[in-house]
Amino acid sequence: MKHTVPTSLGPVAVRVLKGTTPAAPPWVFLHGASGSWRTFSEFIDTRAPGRESDIVLIDLPGWGDSPGTLPFSIEEQGAAVRTVLRALNYRSWSIFGHSMGGVLALEIAASEPGKTRAVVVLSPTALTAAAALGNPLMNPTMAPLVGMYALMRFLRATRKAGPKLLGFARRTGLLRLILAPFFAHPSRVRAQVFTDLARDARPASFIAAARALGQYDVGRWRGISCPTVLVRGEKDIFTPAAELRELTTLIAHARTVVLAGTGHFAHVEDPNAIAALLAGQDARPGSPAPAQSEPRQ
Repeated sequence: MKHTVPTSLGPVAVRVLKGTTPAAPPWVFLHGASGSWRTFSEFIDTRAPGRESDIVLIDLPGWGDSPGTLPFSIEEQGAAVRTVLRALNYRSWSIFGHSMGGVLALEIAASEPGKTRAVVVLSPTALTAAAALGNPLMNPTMAPLVGMYALMRFLRATRKAGPKLLGFARRTGLLRLILAPFFAHPSRVRAQVFTDLARDARPASFIAAARALGQYDVGRWRGISCPTVLVRGEKDIFTPAAELRELTTLIAHARTVVLAGTGHFAHVEDPNAIAALLAGQDARPGSPAPAQSEPRQ
């Protein structure tokens, strides 16, 4: 079921995969800065059927089918997501966020402590990414991320020629080469994943997200009270191990997980592992009863 919800950042497209238990709080999926709901296709195709809870797939403002308003802040993006969830009559939720979506997941958990039941965050591009984009020379290990930012600036400057350039890169295999650092085993990734990444590239929104990240106060995350799982792929060069350790000093209830044989897109390379993490949060002792959510429209 696809809905369009008006928010302060413009209309937001959201897709809902209905679960088997109407009263169960949903899992909300938030994509990164170069994606849309399609980035979760690997998980949806193999792990979504038969789930008790709804799966809510949001195209964040500025990506996918959500036109968005530029510029924006992390707080404004988080508020737009909360508006969508209220419009769908959800009273509580759990969130899975990837990359920039992970930053938003933590922002929402800090802003709505009474409604956010659990957060699973994969490869949050927070502290290290902000530092690298602010001072690239002092963060040489983040060169691929800085290169991606430069590429997005170039594509924005080319305007209408950008999609054609991305299409050429996809057809010639150049796109797989450019995006290889995002994956532990790029040769094993389906071609459709790279097609979707090219289709969902929004240079202006990517640049706006990078600037918003540089202005965001992660100290807000000290207010997070729900169980939180911080995840990184073993080969993820964009989210180093030190980042997760530092985040655990901010978030009182956080634990860390490293997924072997995966990179920045671990949910693409190992959807089974992500499914197990989400199931573990659903089954944890002391989980609030599903009846906390109202029936949906």
